[in-house]
Amino acid sequence: MKYSRLLAIPLAIGISLTFVACGGGGGGSGNSNSTPGTASSKATSSSSSNATSSSSSSTSKSASSSSAAIAQNCQVDGKSWAVCSQNQTGWAFENGNYCIATGFCPTNRTSLPTIAGRDTPVDTNATTKTRAIYTYLRSIQGKSTLTGQQDLTWKDAIDMAERVHKDTGKYPALMGYDFMNYGMTANWAEGVKQTEEAIAYANKGGLVTFAWHWRDPSKLNTSDVNNAQFYTKDTAFQIPVKDGALDTNSAAYTQINAGIDLIATELKKLNDAGVPILWRPLHEASGNNGDGWFWWGRTRTDGVPQAFAQILLWRHVYDRLVNYHGLHNLLWVWNGQNAAWFPGDDVVDVMSHDIYDGSDNKTYKSQLSTYTQARKYSAENKLIALSENSYIPDPDKIATDGAWWLWFMTWNDGNFNETTLESTTHKDNFWSGEYYNTSAHKTKVYNHANMITLDELPKF
Repeated sequence: MKYSRLLAIPLAIGISLTFVACGGGGGGSGNSNSTPGTASSKATSSSSSNATSSSSSSTSKSASSSSAAIAQNCQVDGKSWAVCSQNQTGWAFENGNYCIATGFCPTNRTSLPTIAGRDTPVDTNATTKTRAIYTYLRSIQGKSTLTGQQDLTWKDAIDMAERVHKDTGKYPALMGYDFMNYGMTANWAEGVKQTEEAIAYANKGGLVTFAWHWRDPSKLNTSDVNNAQFYTKDTAFQIPVKDGALDTNSAAYTQINAGIDLIATELKKLNDAGVPILWRPLHEASGNNGDGWFWWGRTRTDGVPQAFAQILLWRHVYDRLVNYHGLHNLLWVWNGQNAAWFPGDDVVDVMSHDIYDGSDNKTYKSQLSTYTQARKYSAENKLIALSENSYIPDPDKIATDGAWWLWFMTWNDGNFNETTLESTTHKDNFWSGEYYNTSAHKTKVYNHANMITLDELPKF
């Protein structure tokens, strides 16, 4: 049978899917023609060798655990998609239609990963220090958890690390930063010194992670840039896709590249300062059961699977930063929170979930079910992190349940007195006060033998 175009994204099979979207506080607060098993991006003039080499081997080693008859359709995020007749790896575009491989269909993915985790980062050219940090993370997997705290991106005068130290006597091993306001030009815009703050914390011996609340790319470098938003409800921007690939002839594609290039400048500053980054772009992509909260996961009306569009964009961001800009200080943290959105073993170092559990009620659960769910996203044994949280899981429950989150990242204090900058007990204060974590619990966590704080990190 002749195909007008076949695009196959190399994804892991033999892994299961549970439709659970965990998000709230943090959220509130491509590819060209290719053969199966490859994904060569038209996004840049660079090669995509680093992003295309290993998933095919992963998928060939991992088989579906279901013996059920092959279905003719597959349900993903409440929508029915045709099963591919040729592609056997993931999403594809066959005969002018989008389809999904049988082995990638959620109902046929029920197993925990059977393939060993990688000894080195997915970027084969990762810097020596980046490799050292990855090796360290692998060494503590299943034994310890890094303490983490998210910075307050929109109020430079508030130092969340100091708040942790004041309350516990310890500093977090990992600080979280955000490129949310980069590109804004208004004199009131704060949070545009996150790069420098991250370098300073790394110079203290800490680890750093960056997210990116990516504001509407169409407004960058325009007079309306200070009004750019990232929520789906506040912007009409969507990932440009045509015939199973990113539409490289569209204005949106050019605008996306401008945004990536803006952040590449900041990532290069970090690289030049010798600071590796746990890099978490396109976070919470699937939103709630596939109804994306942000434009990179928005529900589409053009027949393109939104999960597939996000995969195309993720792989393009990887290619442009790693291969085009030559940035090798990044460890790639995928936070799509839905297995059907997984972009491939070859472009993900760490998988993570954000959990804002309204039912926890200060029981500080280990969140084992979500941890297990995340493990099933890949055919490989990937590192698993709790990349945003309200309640901090109890260290003893983590050990008892075997829910060994690589790190936790308590969200910041969104409510404060404008004059004194003090924060008290309030639903928008995830560290200060006792709305989520009591003083006794925070002290226990930061002084627990299984929890790693800044002073316990090795020198990389």
